[in-house]
Amino acid sequence: MTATEESSAFADAIREQLKLAIEPQEFDSPEFQRDPFPLYKRLRDHHPIYQDLFHKRWVVSRYDDIVEVFQNNDDFDRAVYDPKGDYEFGKKQVFGPNILEYGNSAEHRFLRNVVADQFVGNRLAGFLPFIEQIARELMGKIWEKSADDIARGFSDTGEVELVSEFTTQFPIRVISNMLGLPREDEDTFVRWYQHLIVGLGFGGEYFAKGMQARNEMWDYLDPLIRRAEDSPGEDLISRIVHAEFRGQRMNVDEIKGFIALLLAAGGDTTDKAIANMWYHMLYTRPDQFENEVQRDPSLWTNVFTEMMRYDPVVHGQARHTTREIKIHGEVIPERAVVSLMLGAGNRDERVFKDPDTYDMLREDLHMGRELRSGRYPDGKHGHLGFGMGQHFCMGYAMARQEAIIACTRLAEAMKNPRPKFPTHEGITSPNIGSGGFRAPKELWIQFDVN
Repeated sequence: MTATEESSAFADAIREQLKLAIEPQEFDSPEFQRDPFPLYKRLRDHHPIYQDLFHKRWVVSRYDDIVEVFQNNDDFDRAVYDPKGDYEFGKKQVFGPNILEYGNSAEHRFLRNVVADQFVGNRLAGFLPFIEQIARELMGKIWEKSADDIARGFSDTGEVELVSEFTTQFPIRVISNMLGLPREDEDTFVRWYQHLIVGLGFGGEYFAKGMQARNEMWDYLDPLIRRAEDSPGEDLISRIVHAEFRGQRMNVDEIKGFIALLLAAGGDTTDKAIANMWYHMLYTRPDQFENEVQRDPSLWTNVFTEMMRYDPVVHGQARHTTREIKIHGEVIPERAVVSLMLGAGNRDERVFKDPDTYDMLREDLHMGRELRSGRYPDGKHGHLGFGMGQHFCMGYAMARQEAIIACTRLAEAMKNPRPKFPTHEGITSPNIGSGGFRAPKELWIQFDVN
């Protein structure tokens, strides 16, 4: 090889390396908000452990590595911040003090156990008829509106903007009733919930809106908490108020923080999961919707599971290292923030065949109920959306049931559902300042009413 050829080959190699390099600002770009998956693939293939100096974190993107972190509570702590440190209530977080403070501690396990059994087994089964009722009530309002529009000549077919008219309302009405909140105040709670979620963003105006909603909710909760203290019932607020750990109960601020977290966790993820499921059926795989799901509604469970793998609502979780850790030759220091890119791991081609194809009939994904261990008798892999191990989502069964019930009842009520518009901007993350998770901003569906 001549000197010129060597120089050219070296230049080509440098250009190739520059193509593979990742700039931390890419995570904040509009392109990443719209479609993070090309960057996820670069991470998996070339930077499985990536030091993001700009955001002061280490990014983990491969499926097996994420599972290892989930299962290793000794070296990776879930705590958001030190519960023994200074905390000025009402200044730093929209939710206030809550279960996320306590990481892998006994306090965390206790707080989970206060409410966990409400979301599984017989207690959840007993609540399913009410979940069905909420779905039918909301669908009834949609039908009334469509019938009125047709009668007035505004439209010749039924239609619904699914996000605003159904998905943002359905789960929050369910969880507010589990908490024992008055049904006549549901509309107010839907508004507070929407502003609380927006308040998770980084922009000042969004945070201010979230704080205002939270303060209004706090004032509203005061008499309900006092009533639960004096005359406890079977509702979740009563369980939270009277729960004791080592002889102590939560203080009022902690109770409110816990309730706010349950409202958000019980609302935002399920809300967006339903919208994502319908988006993929109408725009990504209408063939599977028409040929499979419409003929066999039990397949909505597959639609949910594949959505949780292919494009879940939540794409990341965070941990802190408790000691220096070495992975793939990279040394992560003690007390470093570790970002687990669940959306990247779910599309790892080392685990799933054709991972960038949405296929609710795929044979390499466990389609049944999720397990905390992440190990399934059929030998298949599960999605990462609910986490694994000690911090496995305690509301997983309820989220799955709500989403499947909602989608099934919607499909029953809407004859010949179809997209109103031929194209859609797709599932995106909101602006970096507004908080929230991945979902369509709106989703218009038309259906026949006769």
